[in-house]
Amino acid sequence: MVYSTESIVLGHINYSETSIIVRCFTKKFGVKSYLIRGLRSKKKSKLQLGQFHRLNIIDIESSNNKKGNLSYIKNAKSLVLFNSINSNVIKYNIALFISEVLMSIIRHEESDAKIFNFIKESLIWFENSEKFSNFHILFLIYLTNFLGILPEKNTYNYPFFDIENGNFTSTNNSSNCINGKVIEDFSLILGTKFDYLNDVLTNVNQRRNMIDLILKYYQIHVPGFKIPKSIGILNDLFS
Repeated sequence: MVYSTESIVLGHINYSETSIIVRCFTKKFGVKSYLIRGLRSKKKSKLQLGQFHRLNIIDIESSNNKKGNLSYIKNAKSLVLFNSINSNVIKYNIALFISEVLMSIIRHEESDAKIFNFIKESLIWFENSEKFSNFHILFLIYLTNFLGILPEKNTYNYPFFDIENGNFTSTNNSSNCINGKVIEDFSLILGTKFDYLNDVLTNVNQRRNMIDLILKYYQIHVPGFKIPKSIGILNDLFS
């Protein structure tokens, strides 16, 4: 049976001299891997390697193979053109960082339209925005809601944040409690939108401390989560 589905490219690896295996988060079937033969050869093909860059949003036509087996992509059509993401060095590396995060988190072969639409709409906003320095930070915070690990808001202005339990507290009651400026900032940006006025995270150290906090939170709450290798490059770019 042949099907078509919107897909977000998570990444690809080379397979043999001319082929690739591409991993996609599909809207209908969750995460699936596809073998595309001959894509890296000099022969003309209706599929182009550029269509399978990380985070590209495409519509794919494929056969519905059993779970665990590689499917074959018969045709692919780009749905969104990411011009600024691919041409702006900071945007490009933010996208690389996000794709690494998603590769580490999204593994299930089940449909999840809500998280798919969230990622798609977020990337489109990112492509069109000129104020994006905190996009990756807010993206990771919003994503916790879809993963079922959204931190509680700081209703009572408590000075500590318990990373393990995901809540703010009045006392330092565990080794995973943190306080200080980063927790003040974290409390302020919870619940904000991508286009909020950038009056909280305004310098390099604040962003680094915030992303370190959020990645530690992911390590505790998401089984198998790995720190993206691209975080070092991203920190250097923002410095």
